[in-house]
Amino acid sequence: MDTQENETHRLPGLKERRVPEACREEIGALLGEIYGYTQFRELEIYDDLFKGKETTTLSQGQLIEHVVREAEKGLGESGGSPDNLLLTAPTGSGKSLLFQLPAIYLGRRYGTLTLVVSPLKALIVDQVESLQDQGYGRVAYASSDLSPEQKAEVYHRVREGEVDLFYLSPELLLSYDIRHFVGDRHIGLVVVDEAHTVTTWGKEFRVDYWFLGRYLAGLKQTLGYTFPLFALTATAVWNPAGDNDMVFETVRSLQMEPCVLYIGTVKRSNIGFDIRQLQLQEGETYDKAKQRAVSARVDDYLDGHKTLLYYPFAGGIDMRIKSWVKPADWPLVASYYGKKDKVQKAAIVDAFKDGSKRLIVATKAFGMGVDISDIDRVYHVAPSSTFVDYVQEIGRAARDASVQGISATDFHERDFYYMNRLHQTGAIAQEQLALILQKLVEVYHMKGRKPEMLVSLSDFEFVVKLPRTKNKLEYETELGQFVKTALLWLEEDIQKRFGARLLEVSSQNLLVEGYVQDKTGDAFAREYAAYLTPVAGEENVYLARLDRLWEERFPELGYKEFKQKLNNGTLCEGARPVAVGKHEVLLKEDADTLRRRMDELFKSLVTLLKTALLKTKGRFDEEALRAVFAEHAMDVRSAKRFIGSLLESRTEEGRSVIYISSQKKKESNELSFTVTRGFDLLLSRYQKLFAQRITGHKGDRLEFYCTPFSDLNMLLNLLSMLGGLSFSVAGGGTPCVHVRFNDVEALEQLAASDGYRNLILDANERIFQEQIELFSMFFGTDRLSDDRRWDFIEDYFTGTSVEELKKRYCC
Repeated sequence: MDTQENETHRLPGLKERRVPEACREEIGALLGEIYGYTQFRELEIYDDLFKGKETTTLSQGQLIEHVVREAEKGLGESGGSPDNLLLTAPTGSGKSLLFQLPAIYLGRRYGTLTLVVSPLKALIVDQVESLQDQGYGRVAYASSDLSPEQKAEVYHRVREGEVDLFYLSPELLLSYDIRHFVGDRHIGLVVVDEAHTVTTWGKEFRVDYWFLGRYLAGLKQTLGYTFPLFALTATAVWNPAGDNDMVFETVRSLQMEPCVLYIGTVKRSNIGFDIRQLQLQEGETYDKAKQRAVSARVDDYLDGHKTLLYYPFAGGIDMRIKSWVKPADWPLVASYYGKKDKVQKAAIVDAFKDGSKRLIVATKAFGMGVDISDIDRVYHVAPSSTFVDYVQEIGRAARDASVQGISATDFHERDFYYMNRLHQTGAIAQEQLALILQKLVEVYHMKGRKPEMLVSLSDFEFVVKLPRTKNKLEYETELGQFVKTALLWLEEDIQKRFGARLLEVSSQNLLVEGYVQDKTGDAFAREYAAYLTPVAGEENVYLARLDRLWEERFPELGYKEFKQKLNNGTLCEGARPVAVGKHEVLLKEDADTLRRRMDELFKSLVTLLKTALLKTKGRFDEEALRAVFAEHAMDVRSAKRFIGSLLESRTEEGRSVIYISSQKKKESNELSFTVTRGFDLLLSRYQKLFAQRITGHKGDRLEFYCTPFSDLNMLLNLLSMLGGLSFSVAGGGTPCVHVRFNDVEALEQLAASDGYRNLILDANERIFQEQIELFSMFFGTDRLSDDRRWDFIEDYFTGTSVEELKKRYCC
């Protein structure tokens, strides 16, 4: 198969697939020794999708032999350079065996190490423990949940040749030099599991997977030798001519050229469909009709079935169960969502496996890594985030070929409310990308116009406007995913526009240095002086080597626990050291002028909010807020994101006070707000803080050390949106990204243009609208047979456009 060219897409270089006739006897012997199997499963793959949808069958053993042979090329055991491989195969087809068995064989025969990069810690732990339970001990994993002591033990075993199969997350891999993990071990194979998370238009997108291809390409240069990359996923759309091309985007992003494709068929003959149209009875609301339909399904499914019921949101899921399930049946039902702790989740999965729980009401958090073979019903309350997610989710039924599974739903066009809300939650807007580009240019000038620099994610907080949760690590994770994704979309868009990488972004995940302040005295400084450098002119503020402090003095703590204690001031007894950020401020106008403008803005806000309290019980719409911001020449795009943070939950005199709340209007992206009394006192606090801290004239530089959630940080964000100052943050405990500016002039021109639109985001929005059309066609009729529905799914996954699908299935 030669490289294919398309008018709109340059396709990656592909290699002809030369499938071995069989695997060597030693590998077959390992299959029985480690797994207890006597023969390999069969896989059905497409022969060549450029020519048609004809399929061919091969055994797992043939594919395993292919992987081993490519690894042997990297070891110099046979001629030529190793090819990379990408496999897509349905859930339940035994993908983990396809890389575990080569790793075990290569380790025994050649002493090489296989790295497995996986996005989910639960999936990693499940696979490692499963192998250990089967008696194979040369497997291990590392994650940020492990303490330095635990990780040190794992790394020692890897370096000493006691581990041949080593799992780790992309975040951890990207944070260190490879020798930190493996020492001088020779890497024979690198596996990327759940590779679909590299594609930017799915809700499953993991930004660190995007960095992975660059890292692995650089790793080969650093090590001075090569190895094959084996990427696997259950769900990937093959569409070389479309925006929704997951297969080739994965190959490009992971830098897998030249690549051999094994694209598995998506059809599942033992899964049927029970899709009905939800009819509202006379006088019945949509919510009541949905409750009636789901309750009837639950009654049916609890009688002799094992059911996975997908609900879009974690919030309220337990209350929903009470409205769908009869009290007598509650012991048979459990809920499963992301915020449940590890022990709870494991107990629920075990109870579902042994049948003591018959129905799990879950978000999409229940999925990858959960291997239960006898689920026979999968019910969707509403469409999934994407059609690809839906196909993956229904694939969790009937993993045992002898089980007949059913995918069911009761569809109404108002179900898309859930899908739209999911899309809007955490979604990146064009206005935010434009603001982040402007902020990047601003930080470039603030930090001395150096071509390369570390930029704190805190610099972009005012653009993101994420809810400030009590758990700062959760907030930091969400901030990192959002900002790094936005930066990468900017980088990709700029490369498409100019044909060159004018902006390059690299991930920096773990702490190295950061600023710490101890307001309780110098006890912390005396105890940990070896790790601290006092900051001149600041009382009890230090530049700290946080990596060494953690690994050498707090090795019993996991990374998250160390960060949490540092954020909360509970790291050590007798002192309260807290991570702070160094805020470097450049005044764009005199402080007196800026204070007058802020006071005028606050006066207008007070008038608006007091009027709302008097006339509408504190409620007002986004339109009224926009008018106030526009009146003061304030950037409306970012200001509406700021107002919630300005007046959000505060801790005052030991109690939590919320001055303002907001919610999206139904069927609209607009916000409505509700304000409570006392907000003017908070505004006056900002005015007092301004008087204490913001002084000087245009062009002066100021320096402050404060936490990301402090009033001073909020004040600086507000003043930057008024255009009165610029500021950047260093340290503070929030991760950074490494940015390289290759053509600042072009970036400045793009940032200054009013009409900037990001092409990547435009493409993603088109794909999202396509997803709604796909679900409308697929769920909007009960006239399609099971075979026709699988034909529809296969057509979409093999590159058929939405318009063509309409012609084939909606006539």
